[in-house]
Amino acid sequence: MTRVSPSSMARALLLLAAPLLLLSSCFQPTTVDCPAGLVCPEGLKCAANQATCISTDCGDGVIQGSEQCDDGNVVDGDGCSRDCQSTETCGNGVVDRVTNEKCDDGNTEDGDGCSADCNSNELCGNGVTDTAVGEKCDDGNNASGDGCSADCLSTEVCGNGYTDPSKEERCDDGNTVSGDGCSADCRSQESCGNGYVDVAKGEKCDDGNNINGDGCSSDCKSNETCGNGVLDTIKGEICDDGNNVSEDGCSADCRSAEGCGNGVRDGEEQCDDKGESATCNLNCTVRVCGDGIVNRTAGEQCDDKGESAYCNANCTLRACGDGVVNTSSGEQCDNPGPVNSNTCDADCTIAFCGDGFTNITRGELCDTAGNSRTCNADCTPAACGDRYLNTAAGEQCDDGPNSAICDVDCTPTACGDGVTNTAAKEQCDDGNTRDDDDCLGTCKPNICGDSVVNVNGPERPEACDDGNTRTETACDYGTATCDACSGDCKTALALKGNVCGDNARDTANEACDDGNTETEDACPYGQATCKVCRFDCKESLSRTGNICSDNVKDADHEACDDGNTTTETSCPYGQASCQKCSGDCQSVLPLQGNVCGDGMKDATNEVCDDGNTQTESSCPYGMASCQVCRGDCKELIPVTGNVCGDGVADLAHEKCDDGNTTTETSCPYGQANCQRCSSDCQTLLMLGGNVCGDGVQDPSAANEVCDDGNTQTESSCPYGQASCQVCRGDCKELRPVTGNVCGDGMVDPAHEKCDDGNTQTESSCPYGQANCQRCSSDCQTPLMLGGNVCGDGVQDATNEACDDGNTLICGSCSANCKAKTLTVATGTITASSGSQMFDEETFTISDGINTPVTFEVDRDNKLKNNANQRVVLASDTPAAQVAQAIRNAINAVEEPFEIEAAISASSTITVNLTHKLQGSIGNQTITERITNSGFRVSGMTGGSGYDCAQGTKCVGDEDCARDLVCGTNKTCAPPPVVPAP
Repeated sequence: MTRVSPSSMARALLLLAAPLLLLSSCFQPTTVDCPAGLVCPEGLKCAANQATCISTDCGDGVIQGSEQCDDGNVVDGDGCSRDCQSTETCGNGVVDRVTNEKCDDGNTEDGDGCSADCNSNELCGNGVTDTAVGEKCDDGNNASGDGCSADCLSTEVCGNGYTDPSKEERCDDGNTVSGDGCSADCRSQESCGNGYVDVAKGEKCDDGNNINGDGCSSDCKSNETCGNGVLDTIKGEICDDGNNVSEDGCSADCRSAEGCGNGVRDGEEQCDDKGESATCNLNCTVRVCGDGIVNRTAGEQCDDKGESAYCNANCTLRACGDGVVNTSSGEQCDNPGPVNSNTCDADCTIAFCGDGFTNITRGELCDTAGNSRTCNADCTPAACGDRYLNTAAGEQCDDGPNSAICDVDCTPTACGDGVTNTAAKEQCDDGNTRDDDDCLGTCKPNICGDSVVNVNGPERPEACDDGNTRTETACDYGTATCDACSGDCKTALALKGNVCGDNARDTANEACDDGNTETEDACPYGQATCKVCRFDCKESLSRTGNICSDNVKDADHEACDDGNTTTETSCPYGQASCQKCSGDCQSVLPLQGNVCGDGMKDATNEVCDDGNTQTESSCPYGMASCQVCRGDCKELIPVTGNVCGDGVADLAHEKCDDGNTTTETSCPYGQANCQRCSSDCQTLLMLGGNVCGDGVQDPSAANEVCDDGNTQTESSCPYGQASCQVCRGDCKELRPVTGNVCGDGMVDPAHEKCDDGNTQTESSCPYGQANCQRCSSDCQTPLMLGGNVCGDGVQDATNEACDDGNTLICGSCSANCKAKTLTVATGTITASSGSQMFDEETFTISDGINTPVTFEVDRDNKLKNNANQRVVLASDTPAAQVAQAIRNAINAVEEPFEIEAAISASSTITVNLTHKLQGSIGNQTITERITNSGFRVSGMTGGSGYDCAQGTKCVGDEDCARDLVCGTNKTCAPPPVVPAP
């Protein structure tokens, strides 16, 4: 039997192992096997809780980086969005379409543009009634007349407190009761001249105007016929006693009072010139300026018994510029002309900067009542650099020249804006924040030694920059070679330095250096102990060395060493041959002995002996099982052997082995490329297979539902498609998404010039915007448009109840154009019983035009002042009858007196007072000198209209003060002077 030496067997095994290792490296896996059986390609990894491959950390089940959540999958709608950026809860600042969110502003509060449940953007017309922003309804559109107003503030029913023009409402005071300023059907503001006969307000007619002489009086109390009890002077009536019978103090045609005017001074007449003369009034009283009677013959233009809002104390019509200061009309001063002066504007108001009136005389260059695009609040023209901050002119700051916080162009200082602001400590500013040119992103010069390489210059280009201006000559310790930069940053330097192992000790960094980077394990032969240098040159170490009898052969000094100084003569059992050493370690002694593996079974010490001392791990190729002799010859051991198809490539007999005897034609799904083996294990096959993203849908629906050629989940459709389906990144699902189209309100810069949220070409701005920008129907042309606003004098039928040409509280329309305000003043008197009211006690009522009337309690049929109006009471008169007596006394006052009284429908002791004329002139204080606290007065208040000052914009005379008219230029002005005939 031929024996194989152990060294020869080792070499054979090494040669056999080498190709096995090489083949193993060729089969190094490039894919990842997931627990669910999915195989992920190279570069991807497995999701934690979903059978899909992921390319980012999102889906691995660990919240990290910018992730807000990570539930181990990439699926929306389960409490964590597919991109791990949202917990899919309202208030997290992310709009989660999968949970039907319409908005998400980062909180759960109503009234800030996004509702508390994120289901509404709180805009009228979205179908959600947002009560937090005042909505009363929302029917999903912005059209009025369908049960919900265009602004969603009204359910369009009379009595809801909102005036709905689309329902022909003229007012809405929150109820359906007439007589309170708004009729029960909301079709009338219960003011004379609106074309609606308001019976509850005592109207007898209403022909739609406030003009006398056209069949209905200006106060709507008379149909202007003789005998109706109302004196209609415009019809030539001198009297009207409520009948058409003569000789009763008033003629049948109402043209004669059958007394005054007959040329004879009768009874209490002071004079009678058969009509008005320069000295005698038409009512046969002596003409005196201030008597309350306008005597045109005497040159009086008006007479209000003193100064009033439209009449001066000298009986001339009040007009700004007449040189007479009329405080009742609101004049603060009056320059004849009218002209400006240093103290008085031409509109008769005290001159000051900010009053909205440009008074050049006092040095004002402009005055827009505050900052505007063209004028500063200090009445100087707006200009950047004037050191006056005017945000209305687009200025963000204004410090004149550059300052630490403001550039000379009136914009805040910012590095990179192209303006070098030295006051803000900028040394340069090249209009960008890049660091690779002459100016750094901090607006400091890019200089040599700042560690930033200036590659773009052009003034200071650098080849390198190592953060200093030194020219180094050597590398830092530990670096054998290195790159450095010259002190002027013009030259890159290649240098050398000291390292451990160069046999040159660097005293600053090394404890020793023996010329290598090894840590020696032993001392030189013959030294039992010594010191060596550690591999990193940092420490000297203690070591031992070889000597004879230490059982370690030193090849340079010993022939052998068997650990003793004895000279043996034979091998121990188990060694067929051996070498021993002489006692001086200088001679090798070849010896023999019995050993396992010599092919001869030793009955005493061996169970078997197959001629070697190896325990074979396998049977010969082709045998699946067999018995082998253990390497110590003590036991027979059952083992297996290699066969084709067992998954282990036996390189001596096989080229490959993939664990089966099938010749595959493609890779498993999920592997684009793979290696397989032929059925006889002799041919290595390079195959391809389907993967998600290759553009080919795998036939098995279990693997792919779709495949669009990539592994991205697109978030939007191509432009022009409002909705479409996209393939999910793992090819497992078709998902509906939306895309940009013209009219969706989002500008797609690649395809659109503008997008205003519709496909209409608007011709005007929405109400409330005088100017706006809109977009053509094809989203290609921005449109600059105009529109109606409150105060432009043009009523917008949809949004305005009226428009009197201004946005002031004066005039016939409210400041916001939502309500007609041409109303009469009203007041009340609450009566007490007669036993609580004493003789000669008084109360006084003024109509704002005529002399105030004082009413005196009369319990003894004798007045303290005969000029007072008598209120006859007894001590036992109940309060309800007192109220009637007061009503009768007020209504008994002779004309002209513009107050009428009526008992309240809701309280028998309350007298309602109503001014006969519309306008603010009726807002007068009622005074009383009644001891009893139960007697109360309130008013007159609530009158509006006929009160705008000269120069105010208007649309009709009802807007202007009573001494003014709305001129041809739609501005309140004095009436034109009519030449005397």
